[in-house]
Amino acid sequence: MNYQQQAQQWQALFRQKQQGSFLSRVLLWLVAGIMLVFAMGVLLFVLMLSWLLIPVFLYKRHQLRKQGKSFFEQAQQQGRSSDASGRVIEGEVLERKSDN
Repeated sequence: MNYQQQAQQWQALFRQKQQGSFLSRVLLWLVAGIMLVFAMGVLLFVLMLSWLLIPVFLYKRHQLRKQGKSFFEQAQQQGRSSDASGRVIEGEVLERKSDN
């Protein structure tokens, strides 16, 4: 089968699909429109949520600056307090394998 025959088959198949009823086309456009409106709503919700959270983060950063700590120091301190409750595991390297 050469390229021309395959293209003609695809065109015939496309013409058959085009002969669908008017109602099915309207339904397809309606569903596509509803999905588009829903997606825009989700996007708008996420955008508004991010705008509402900006002042909260700025206030938190301002409070940490008042305490004299940076935001990253505070996060590290919280991470350390939740890690292994202060236990230290000590060990000794007996042999090191080289990559060569």
